[in-house]
Amino acid sequence: MSQSNENNEILKIFLGILLLLFCHSIALVIVFTLGYLLQLNSSSNNYIGLQVWIIGGVGFLFWQLIYVIPLCIWLQRRQQAAIKKGVIIGAAITALLNGGCFLLFTFH
Repeated sequence: MSQSNENNEILKIFLGILLLLFCHSIALVIVFTLGYLLQLNSSSNNYIGLQVWIIGGVGFLFWQLIYVIPLCIWLQRRQQAAIKKGVIIGAAITALLNGGCFLLFTFH
C-alpha cells in the first residue's frame, strides 16, 4: 500500500470516529430532552427526569447499538470500509469507557 493510501485510510477511520461522536451527541440531546420534557409534564415531584438521565447514562453502552449497527450496515453497503472501521473503533472505546465508569461507580 502506498503512503497516500495509508494516510487516506487513517483519515477515513478518524472521520468514522467523528461520525460516531456526532451520533453520540444527538443521542445525548435526545435523552436529556426526553428527561426534561417528562419532568415538566410530571404531575408529582418524583424525579422522573433524573431517572431517565441515569438510565440513559448507565445504559448508553446498549443505547449506542440502536444506531451503530444500522450505521455499520449502511456504510458496508456504500463500500466505506475504512469509515466503518472508525465507527466500530469509536463504539468499542465508548463501550469500554462506559463499562469502566459503571464499574467504578458501582463498586466504589
